[in-house]
Amino acid sequence: MPSVIRQFTALSLLILAVRPDGELLDLKCQPTVGIVAQTTDIRCQYKDNGDTNIVGVFLKKSTEENSIFQMYGNKIYGDKRFTLENPRNGPSLKITDTMFSDEGNYDYRVVTDRGEQTIRLSITVTANYSAPVTSTWPETLINGGPADLYCNATEGYPAGYIHWFDKTGTNWTINSVLRKVPKDTNGRKSVALSSKLTFKSINKDLEPFICIVFNSKHVQDGKSTIKSPIFSPEDPEKNVLEPDTTKIIAGGMVIGSLIVGLLFALLFFRRKRSFHDQRRSSAQPFLTDYAKTAEDDPENP
Repeated sequence: MPSVIRQFTALSLLILAVRPDGELLDLKCQPTVGIVAQTTDIRCQYKDNGDTNIVGVFLKKSTEENSIFQMYGNKIYGDKRFTLENPRNGPSLKITDTMFSDEGNYDYRVVTDRGEQTIRLSITVTANYSAPVTSTWPETLINGGPADLYCNATEGYPAGYIHWFDKTGTNWTINSVLRKVPKDTNGRKSVALSSKLTFKSINKDLEPFICIVFNSKHVQDGKSTIKSPIFSPEDPEKNVLEPDTTKIIAGGMVIGSLIVGLLFALLFFRRKRSFHDQRRSSAQPFLTDYAKTAEDDPENP
């Protein structure tokens, strides 16, 4: 504790020794956009960097009281992901391994041997989308037939967009439906994108179809090409791609025929058995009456 007090006292005396003409610094920082898990540069500069030496810098979120990063002399305190990029070239800062929690407004105080100044700067944090994944229904597309093309992308933030193009560059996005699903997993925000492009009659001459994922700034994040070829109805290659389907259908027909045959055989035997049972039942009364007559006949020994 005494060492901290001594450091603070020394810094206070150092700041008091600085000439109070902060307006000469004319400190400015550009709005900053960082990307999650990457390094973010916060660009700041004076009106004139000549013969200006940085004594200390203090950075804190506008909504908080304590600094998250401070440097004076050779002493650095706070979040070690924050650093003063190059004191000789100016007060620009750098953040390594950027997080969503870094987003917000900050008060940045810079103390130099020519004066000091505090300004407000802002940091926005985004996340790139993963490579889009495409699929189709049905898996085998037939020229002139119905088709649904799908494109999905995840992990991006803020919400982006998905556009569809054919080989000529025509934009088909107006015919698609886009779903956006926001998520927040342990502070990591993302918006999953899912786009469906439907054709009542798809045209082989327009393939391949391409889906392109754009971030919230309309900058391309990734793209994917539909890999399922479109076949003509009479195309022999279509049959080459579907041998298993043909075998399954043929096998099903054989099994179905066997089942029908067994059912007919079972029905035949049941009817035959029923016929014999009926004959046996009709003969039983006659035999019974004959037996009774034989017993009642006095001449029968």
